[in-house]
Amino acid sequence: MQSVPNPIGAWARRRAGGEITAVRGVSWRPAGSRVWELTRADASRFFLKVAPTAARYTRETHAYRHAVPALGHAHAPVLVDSDPGALALLLTAAPGLDATAQAAGRTERYRQAGALLRRLHDAGGAAPAGGADRWAADRRAAAEEQVAALTAVGALDAAERRLVLDRAAVLHLLPPLPAAFLHGDLREDHLLWDAAGARLALVGFAQARGGCAAEDLVRMAYGPWQRDRALGAAFLRGYGRELTDAERYALPTLAALDAVGVMACGVRHGDEEAVARARGVLGAQTPHVALRA
Repeated sequence: MQSVPNPIGAWARRRAGGEITAVRGVSWRPAGSRVWELTRADASRFFLKVAPTAARYTRETHAYRHAVPALGHAHAPVLVDSDPGALALLLTAAPGLDATAQAAGRTERYRQAGALLRRLHDAGGAAPAGGADRWAADRRAAAEEQVAALTAVGALDAAERRLVLDRAAVLHLLPPLPAAFLHGDLREDHLLWDAAGARLALVGFAQARGGCAAEDLVRMAYGPWQRDRALGAAFLRGYGRELTDAERYALPTLAALDAVGVMACGVRHGDEEAVARARGVLGAQTPHVALRA
């Protein structure tokens, strides 16, 4: 059985409220796992997470304490306890399995996903820190930094670089966008489907924050919705409203900036799948550029 380094392992065992009979490292990174699945003797499961920075710890803890409970019972993990000294969070395991592995009932899953995201978006504390101008300036600065880093290692070609920088330069000119408390990383593998209860759970709140609601829709709009329009329609039925004209106008710009961020992270961690996914989003906006393998 794998083990968790002490003293954080001892803390997690105490807070789990019973004997831990199994430990499994589940961090997505190939080495240096900082996420573990703990199974108690009664088969109850927990996840122990150690955040990479104090800022990430604070953001995720705030989300679990003040916004995630709005999703309701069994629709998200529950924060059991947190340790600011160790940057650790102990969470219950939400019921269900990765929805990407289940073909049946996708339309209903996406309807429920829309309903859950709307609850989260309405959970309060939604406005971007510093207001819209600060949000636009911060996003532009991050995009320029990411473009420079990717260009330096030859991961971004001239057309892709021009697309991202042009979009970042006009971000402050976007029409006002509805504010929301964001999930921050909404994608299919953060949707868990409990087939027995026909119930969806939402997980993966490490990037939750205040922002613009449309930011949370980018990875759906340029992913599963693009492949199956019925999923987008079902999602928006659950969400309870159509996108505003301003949001539809903003989506391509937000998608380009999100893609370059995903690509930079993918290059940094050797995640070729993430790099390819991000390049596909950029390629969809620059159709004259042949996608690289």
